[in-house]
Amino acid sequence: MENAGPAPMIPRLTYGVVGQTPDWSFDVLQELQPSPQVFCIPFRRREITGILHLFSSPVIMGKYANVVAVGLIGMLCLLDGYSARNLKTEQAEIEQRQLLNILPSWLERIRNNLPSSLTGRVKPLSASVDVPAATKPAEVLNWPSIELDVGQITGVAVDDKSNPVILHRGNIKWDGGSFDRSGLYNRIADGPIKNDTIVTLDAATGSLIDHWGSNLFYMPHGLEVDANGNTWVTDVALHQVFKFPKGSQVPSLTLGEAFVSGSDDKHFCKPTDVVVSSSGIFFVSDGYCNKRILKFDADGRLLDAFTGPFNIVHSLTLMEEKDALCIADRENSRIVCIHAGLKEGQAKFGSPYGPAGYTGKDVGRVFAVAAKGQQLYAVFQSIFLGMSDGKTLDLDTLSTVSRWTPASGFGSPHDVAVSRDGEAMYIVQIGPNRIHKFALE
Repeated sequence: MENAGPAPMIPRLTYGVVGQTPDWSFDVLQELQPSPQVFCIPFRRREITGILHLFSSPVIMGKYANVVAVGLIGMLCLLDGYSARNLKTEQAEIEQRQLLNILPSWLERIRNNLPSSLTGRVKPLSASVDVPAATKPAEVLNWPSIELDVGQITGVAVDDKSNPVILHRGNIKWDGGSFDRSGLYNRIADGPIKNDTIVTLDAATGSLIDHWGSNLFYMPHGLEVDANGNTWVTDVALHQVFKFPKGSQVPSLTLGEAFVSGSDDKHFCKPTDVVVSSSGIFFVSDGYCNKRILKFDADGRLLDAFTGPFNIVHSLTLMEEKDALCIADRENSRIVCIHAGLKEGQAKFGSPYGPAGYTGKDVGRVFAVAAKGQQLYAVFQSIFLGMSDGKTLDLDTLSTVSRWTPASGFGSPHDVAVSRDGEAMYIVQIGPNRIHKFALE
């Protein structure tokens, strides 16, 4: 396909630090802003959040960084002890988890390196005696080998060779003027994104393998590559879902009506993600407006719908061997796991999976989930930017097994994917626009 307009935005080779300095612009904030109820938090946490927000100022931190770090760590250690003495075990865990969700990554790393005699912690936070020990994902340093000259990276998947594939928005950003109150995209006249929006990288080196997708999307969001090599994309501006056969830039399946939002069987409203089973049955999270998961057969015929008390259904992951479909219910700060209902005689689609049930479990403001065997991998964002992390959770209990971040910390992680061989995990961010690779056991 010929590219129109500017040259496609593709990676370029460089020597130095991958990525760029975080730019917490209003453009990025639009997609990350929490719903109002997120701010209904305990008074103690609100006070500490205010202090952290104040001392995140570069001027103040530049002058008083060491004093602030020591003071905050001391306060947090005291609060850990206070919680343990005065709250029930479960409530103490919730309070501590909420408190850690507002910590900058650099302060979290300092705190984790303190001796247990000072912090009073003898095991990882939120780890349960009933959850088997797991090796913490290890960041692969100096990967990728190129600097990515891309826009907001909203999606990541792996192809049939376990190479990471990323979806980005080129020079388009989701900001306050992108949509009107009815969900109509305000910049239709600007045309589709001129840049190549889908980029494949080499799993070993991170070098460029392929790039395509110009003049196809307006505000792409979710990405999936199924076992047959088909590429699936959701577009929140078009309110559509696309399936592209391997090697083709012409969709073989398009669901939804372009630029028309809705909640009936033929329409979506800002759909966010797609997951596909080996039989071709697929699920769509719909999404920013509608509170539902839609189930389709391989030909795109609607089979069923599950509507729940969701508040931005942001990401999906499917564990087919367990018939489990897990959902990142972003603004409700929880993961919900339900049965996928893939086989006759199994539990019905939408019925609760595991002891946690369909009501889910409060794990923090979760943006994306992926799975490997018994473990879920999820990325989280605090209500304050630059204070994000990743967690490994047990599928059945949704208990936290480990927490992890890259050496540079997370800014705004937006999606996560596990390689088909189960040896690697990839996380992408929309601010700064970068991809991280972690090795899995």
